[in-house]
Amino acid sequence: MDDGTRISWIFTVILLVLAAMFFAMAETAFSSVSRNRLKVMAEKGRSDAVRAVYITDHFESAITTILICTNIVHIAAATVVTVNVTRTWGVSAVTVSTFITTLVVFFFGEMLPKSMARKYALRISLASAGLMRMFMFIFKPVSAFLTWIGNAVSSLTEGDGEVTVTEDELYDIIEDMTKEGTLDEEQGDLISSALQFQEVTVESILTSRMDVTAIEVNMPQDEILAIIKNGNHSRLPVYEGTIDHIIGVLQIRKYIRTYLREGEVKDLPGLLDKPYFIHQSAKIDDLLSMMSKKKMNVAVVTDNYGGTLGIVTVEDILEELVGEIWDEDDSAVESIAEITDHVYSVDANLLVTDVLDELGVHYDDEEENRILNKIMSELTFEHFSAIPREGDQFTYLNTVITVQIMKQNRIVRLVVKVEEDEGKDGDDE
Repeated sequence: MDDGTRISWIFTVILLVLAAMFFAMAETAFSSVSRNRLKVMAEKGRSDAVRAVYITDHFESAITTILICTNIVHIAAATVVTVNVTRTWGVSAVTVSTFITTLVVFFFGEMLPKSMARKYALRISLASAGLMRMFMFIFKPVSAFLTWIGNAVSSLTEGDGEVTVTEDELYDIIEDMTKEGTLDEEQGDLISSALQFQEVTVESILTSRMDVTAIEVNMPQDEILAIIKNGNHSRLPVYEGTIDHIIGVLQIRKYIRTYLREGEVKDLPGLLDKPYFIHQSAKIDDLLSMMSKKKMNVAVVTDNYGGTLGIVTVEDILEELVGEIWDEDDSAVESIAEITDHVYSVDANLLVTDVLDELGVHYDDEEENRILNKIMSELTFEHFSAIPREGDQFTYLNTVITVQIMKQNRIVRLVVKVEEDEGKDGDDE
């Protein structure tokens, strides 16, 4: 075999491996890309996006075409190598050449391009859409025949229901519609909250036992009346001994009506509604359904040891969905108040992600998973080996966080200073 022939078949093998790379990238890219994002781009008049949408709309045919072409390319590469290696070095070299060809095709024709396609799914989908449409047209008769056979076989068994839109795609749709102006920001936030609603636990929205106004069952009547007069609650939990032993929920209206009618309340336990207990890990969408079914307004949240962690109301759950609900008795206290430029006073019960988003502090996906559903006070306690004092501070991402107000070993408010340097470490000071 002369040098020209050897170069020719080596060049042919390289072209076949490149073709294998193309089909592997196309398969992974079109199976990973967001179809709704492509549709938005197509509506803006991008021709490559129009072609890409066509392929996603005919994805079954596209996959069949890719499989046909991939098999042709792999078989052709193996055949060319085997024939030419046999002619050049004899049959004894076929085993070694087959092993090397398999490694090359696996790495360069499958693993590497698919890894790239997962990372750049949108870009590769747009770039490969034109060639894919051409191959789909060329192999349409074969693809249609093989698809018909596949459908005929699969129709013999009952499959699982098909998911038409994934959760990630729904978030993409909301983001695109908000950017396009179809939804305003408040509507987009409401829909996003509805999607996240089922993942929120009771623990993240409860009123802490430290902030719960409660009545001891043997408390003198004048003290009970003083609590009712100074508060703005429609219901109060009633405990015996300690708040870890809640025995019922008192409707203030029922108590006042009895007091006005009889002049005193002799049987407080007889006025109580049966308490409903829920573990801190329960999901709020399940709790809302249960409270609606039982026509309850207050639930007692317990910890892992059966103690009272706090309480949660229907209003708390609804506020998680629609935002803060105000009435005439609420006092306006800003959750995030600007003190000076880049310095803010922050409610320690706010979610860390909400504070970072509001202040424009960048965090990556790994950090988001770590702080998901974590509140600011919890993040602060993690940075100290003992209970912090007012004035103690630590650095986190590109912020300096200082304990502003403490109440009975509980952090009430924090001061967050946003540094200009994005590269700061999140270590303790």
